[in-house]
Amino acid sequence: MKVSVLIGSRDRLDVLLRCLESVLKQRYPTFEVLILDDNSSRYCLAEEITARFQDERLRCFRSETPLGVAGGRNFLMEQAGGTIFCVIDDDAYFAHDDCLDEIVKAFEQQPHLGILAAKVIDHQQGRAKLLVPFSRYARRKQPGIVNEKQAVSYFLGTCHAVHRAVFETCGGYRADLMFGEEELDLSYRAVEHKFKLIYWPDVTVYHYPQASVVRQKDGYRQPELYYHIRNRFFLSYKYLPWRYIPVYLAFWLSIYGREALKLTAGKEYWGGLKAGLAVLKSTKRTPLSAETVRYLKFHYGRLWY
Repeated sequence: MKVSVLIGSRDRLDVLLRCLESVLKQRYPTFEVLILDDNSSRYCLAEEITARFQDERLRCFRSETPLGVAGGRNFLMEQAGGTIFCVIDDDAYFAHDDCLDEIVKAFEQQPHLGILAAKVIDHQQGRAKLLVPFSRYARRKQPGIVNEKQAVSYFLGTCHAVHRAVFETCGGYRADLMFGEEELDLSYRAVEHKFKLIYWPDVTVYHYPQASVVRQKDGYRQPELYYHIRNRFFLSYKYLPWRYIPVYLAFWLSIYGREALKLTAGKEYWGGLKAGLAVLKSTKRTPLSAETVRYLKFHYGRLWY
């Protein structure tokens, strides 16, 4: 089973090289690595990479216009030749040299597995934080849950693996979201199409978040906040049954409101709110089925928040 490792990057050569080193050390014999230079202005990533790595498994591409996280992943999936797409952020790297072996093992052992969620250990300001597809409440109630392989309802974008069948059946990531919530959107569609989502903690990555490379929009200093707010409106209106939407939006608007105050980003907050309301007019509702809602309730899914 061939694996295509997909990495998008823009102007972050140092962390990309660290990521690539961990990928090329993987022991699994059948994989390729596709790298997208998403309109870097400081480097020609293809030249820098080929100068350091003489490896026929590497394939480099460049986009002259920014595709964003979702659009970049879609582009790489269209070029990839593998059955499994392993997506890893350029500022992350594999903790072990058998991570691809574990990914393939999971897909071989689990019929109808569509998406594998990895364990992400996030490092910021000298502190390590575990990022996994479980709520804080679930982790407090079941501390050992983070080390157990089990069905889940969503995945973290930092590192995950997607079966080609998901891409062909459900479509790719929504490129119009640009930044944020694209993983949750794909999770909803995958579950709706009866694909399994499984958390596989033996696939572990370390993540050292870098300064965002999201291009500024309309003069916003914090464009990520703008996109998060806008996309929460889209996500809730598109998929959630009506009874969940008011609480869902109230929860996230309060979270982002506090963040906006901390960052002095009132313009981004109100801009995202306005854009979120506007996107409702052009969005056709396709609410999750009752069966999918039940699945989410029993597998740590997100409905109220």
